[in-house]
Amino acid sequence: MTKTTYVATAPDGSEHVRKSERTYTHAVLVEGKEGWGAVGFCGRPDLAEKKCGEHPGSIVVECGVLGDRAADMPEAADTKPAATPAGEEKTVDQKIRETKVHMPEGAEPKQTIGSMVQELLIDPDLGYTAIVDRVMTDFPDAKTSVRSVASVAAVLRKKGVNIPIRRKVKSSDQG
Repeated sequence: MTKTTYVATAPDGSEHVRKSERTYTHAVLVEGKEGWGAVGFCGRPDLAEKKCGEHPGSIVVECGVLGDRAADMPEAADTKPAATPAGEEKTVDQKIRETKVHMPEGAEPKQTIGSMVQELLIDPDLGYTAIVDRVMTDFPDAKTSVRSVASVAAVLRKKGVNIPIRRKVKSSDQG
C-alpha cells in the first residue's frame, strides 16, 4: 500500500503534514509559543473530538490530501473580508472567532475544567476564589486552586486575551 500525504491547515495558514498508509479526515491542532502545532490526525470526526477534549484550547480541522486538486484547477480565492487591516497580526480572540470547529450532529461540546476556568475568567465580577468554588461545584474531584486559576489567567493574558485583573483582598477587609 502506498503512503498518502495529508495536510491540515491552521487558522494562521500554517500547514501540518503527515504521511501514512492510514486514512485521515481530521486533525487536532493547538496553538503554542511557536504557533500552531498538530496534536494528532484522526480518521473519524468523533475520534478527533475526543482527542480535542483531551487537549484544552485545541481545535479540530478537516485535513485534505496533498495533490488532491487537479493541476489545471485554479485555487479558490478567499472572498471574506479580512478581519484586520493588512500588515496587522490577528489577536487570539479573532483567531478563535474565525476558527470552525466540526462537531458531530446533535453533540454538544464537552465542558472541561480548563474551558470552564477560561469562561469564568472573562467575568470581571468573579474573583479567583469564586471561580474555584464554581469549578468545584461542577467537578468535585478537581484539584483546582486559586493559584492554578491565576496561572491560567496569566497565560491567557500573555496570548493577548483580555482578562480583567483581580486585586487581592486585604486580610483586614475579609471580616
